[in-house]
Amino acid sequence: MLTVRQTLVRVVATLVTAAFCASAAAAPRALATPSTPEIRAKQAEAKDAQAELQRMSDELEIAIEQYNAISEALAKTREDIAKTEAELEAAKADLSERRRALEERAAAIYRGEDAGVLEMLFGATSFEDLIVRVELFSRIGRYDAQLVADATAAKRRVEAAEQALKSREQEQVALKKKAEQQAADIKAAIERQRQYVEALNSEVKQLIAQEEERQRRLAEERARAAAAAAAARRGRSATPVGDLPAGHPEVVDIALKYLGVPYVWGGASPAGFDCSGLCVYVYAQIGISLPRTSAAQFQAGAHIPPDRLDLLRPGDLVFFGTDGDPSRVHHVGIYAGDGNYIHAPQIGDVVKVSSLTERIASRGDYVGASRF
Repeated sequence: MLTVRQTLVRVVATLVTAAFCASAAAAPRALATPSTPEIRAKQAEAKDAQAELQRMSDELEIAIEQYNAISEALAKTREDIAKTEAELEAAKADLSERRRALEERAAAIYRGEDAGVLEMLFGATSFEDLIVRVELFSRIGRYDAQLVADATAAKRRVEAAEQALKSREQEQVALKKKAEQQAADIKAAIERQRQYVEALNSEVKQLIAQEEERQRRLAEERARAAAAAAAARRGRSATPVGDLPAGHPEVVDIALKYLGVPYVWGGASPAGFDCSGLCVYVYAQIGISLPRTSAAQFQAGAHIPPDRLDLLRPGDLVFFGTDGDPSRVHHVGIYAGDGNYIHAPQIGDVVKVSSLTERIASRGDYVGASRF
């Protein structure tokens, strides 16, 4: 059977784990997610609520520790009471024995049956000797009486100690009940807060999903427009779907290793990358040599037109041209999946993950992809 402490500890673990899982489910993914003022505000609210939940969980831990300390003290008091009760029984027995011995000695003297006393008195050789023996007898009587008095005092002290311990026990029982109730109240508050956190996280997920869908639709519209514009310019012919190679999704994991590396104009190493240099370096790790510039890379490999976002696979190179013009390609990144891409944006920035759908929706400069 679980103790109250074990039950409370399990409650804390369950509530905090549930809240953490709910928070993790709504937290931004490693790859970029869309963000709007409304989403950011709701995320901030959820973060504050999660922090409050953690504070309340800490408060419950403190209450549990207080409960444990009181329980320990109460157990020690009850142990002391048991010892004191044993001491009291021993004191009672000692007092009873001393009283019995004193009473028997007095009765024997009264009846003249105490031969030792008579011998001591009548065996005196002189009056002075008799006086000495009478005084000795008197002292023995006083000693016996003192033993009884000491035993009585000892019994009273033990009784007083027992009463004090029982009073302390009553106080500690009351404190234990109070600590238990406090922990139960905090637990109930934690459960309410956990439900509140879950509701906020659900709202965050819903807002993100709505924004992702809005950006997806807008990106598709922009991509179709870009494809139509590209058809009137010097764009590439789309590779038939059946002729598209499998691609190289493994380059995504390689590229993610260099997140945070600074942008360096002309850079093509972990000391610094520009956009095309990052692609050249990452693909070189799997034995594929790419042209050095983004414009040349756009002309290489199998081509996926800008209106076929559904065909994109992790590892594809995605390209951007000024005003959506495929003849003016100036930027490239590595598609990472889920509508995101990895790239080295510009001077003063670093290699990072950005939203492809958000860029298409906001800038409309996507001109298609290449697969190797």
